[in-house]
Amino acid sequence: MLITFLIKAPALIDEFHVSRFIVATIFCLGAVLMIFPKLKQIKLKPMDGLLFGFYFLNLVSVSWADNFGEAIFTTQKCLLLAIAYLAFRLILEEDKKYASYLFPVLIGTAIIACIVPTVQLVEVATTTGLDGKGVYNVPGYSGHKNLASSYLFLLFSLLLFWFKDLNKKPWLYLLLGWMLVLILLLRARAVYLAIGAFAVINMAYFLLSNSKLRQLALRRILPAVVVLVIAGGAIISLTGAGQQYLKYLNPTTYSQSASAVERTFVWYKTRELIKDRPVLGFGSGNWKLFFPSKNIEGGFRMQEKDLIFTRVHNDYLEVWAEVGTVGLLLFGGVFLLAFWQVWKGFRRSKPSFKVRWVLLGTTLLGFCIISFFDFPKERIEHLIALALLLALIGYERSKEPSSSFAALTSKKQKMFFSVGLLLLLLLINLPVGYYRYIGDAASKQIITFRNSDQFKVIKDNATQGNSIWYNVDPMVIPLDWYAGVAEYSMGDYEKAKGLFLKAYEVNPYNFNVINNLASTHVQLKEYESAIPLYLKALEINSKFEEGMFNLSYSYYQIGALEEALSWVNKTEGNPEKKSVFLQQIQDAVNAKE
Repeated sequence: MLITFLIKAPALIDEFHVSRFIVATIFCLGAVLMIFPKLKQIKLKPMDGLLFGFYFLNLVSVSWADNFGEAIFTTQKCLLLAIAYLAFRLILEEDKKYASYLFPVLIGTAIIACIVPTVQLVEVATTTGLDGKGVYNVPGYSGHKNLASSYLFLLFSLLLFWFKDLNKKPWLYLLLGWMLVLILLLRARAVYLAIGAFAVINMAYFLLSNSKLRQLALRRILPAVVVLVIAGGAIISLTGAGQQYLKYLNPTTYSQSASAVERTFVWYKTRELIKDRPVLGFGSGNWKLFFPSKNIEGGFRMQEKDLIFTRVHNDYLEVWAEVGTVGLLLFGGVFLLAFWQVWKGFRRSKPSFKVRWVLLGTTLLGFCIISFFDFPKERIEHLIALALLLALIGYERSKEPSSSFAALTSKKQKMFFSVGLLLLLLLINLPVGYYRYIGDAASKQIITFRNSDQFKVIKDNATQGNSIWYNVDPMVIPLDWYAGVAEYSMGDYEKAKGLFLKAYEVNPYNFNVINNLASTHVQLKEYESAIPLYLKALEINSKFEEGMFNLSYSYYQIGALEEALSWVNKTEGNPEKKSVFLQQIQDAVNAKE
């Protein structure tokens, strides 16, 4: 957990994703090879069935996914979740002393997770400021402020699981307070909801279960909170300081925010996708390829600024779209079973231990809330934290003699078969990790030299990085497209056409890929072939004005002047170019008459 979080690879576009996938794979291989065979027994429980069932469904979905590389990468991350959970749980159940080792590991991880964003916040605050979009320049050690904030929440709530140590370690209060301040400053609304639900439920439990604490809260804490709220409101209204954070804390303002508008738009389009394939879905990791197929009309930044969405920002909808209804039931079943375990554990435990179940349950609830608005399922460090959380729930239940869990105890022969199967499945991660690392490094080189004239560097990197395991960059742009742009810029339109055709096969719903393929047809004077492609690009993005000009030009070249005039009249963003087109079309009309 600690070492994986320390990993980053500056040579990659996403410094954390693939590099942490590789390191987590190494740890899971270590567990399978060196720990599982030494266990006295492997007890299989319902949670194991759900997690591995979800993995195998994703693995099967690779067979109908359009993009193998994206499908297998997403699938093997599900395997890491399942094996990490199994390793945590089995080790804890075999020897309870290992539970005490988790606390210092979590402390070390939390300190690093705090130091990095703190330094970044100070740098941003002293330069551009934290108001507005400034806070987005604070990626933390997870690549994005929302991911950094959600990981801080998970660490914060997991640390509280060792609540008995709080009185013995006063410095821990400072660390927890530090984490809360960072969560507030990072302005991730999903985490605000998660930490709010966590705090309200835990406070309600403490107040209802402890009469002395209830009296203290009513007589001292509540009046102090009221005074602080009034004073804070007065300071904000008089000075204007903190209004940006007050706006984020106010849930009524979220529906009008750009973030909410974009999320609801993506969710709506995702539901339209689900209607097409509700049972099987589009294959693990393939949502981002099919999302534009429903057109991006209404997505301002997608249409006007060529922003590409690669995540649903709702793990449940993404799972539903990719592996269908069965996948959603398995994924949701993981959380429902965990909540059921928490409830059973809470009811059957002694009063002094009930608080542990409340903490576990509210941590799980917080993760579910974050999953509804963001994408923790995608990130390795979040998956490991979830694996630990689920394992702690299973471990706590296993300590109860009255636990009603059905368990299958494996004999040595079955154990070695299980170890062999897990090892075989994990070996898939080796080519996945290797080729994705090579591909992502090549993609970064391409992006670096994209705006230069070093076309050979771009082509070489596109060729080097391209494989069945990795053929689109993190923005879902095919590597063949970059190579095609290089050939097109050098005037070799036949080679460019071949590369754009390959890119089109990889991602048939990227309007830029379609537009460039059509443009090679135009350069080769194949106007009849270009027109349907331009029309398809405009079906996906109806405000793609470059496509409108190109389509108008193609119609002009085949003599369809009315269509040419119609399309150029739809443009608004480049009046000078529009005027030139209109003049040429009018001249052609006059000459024809």
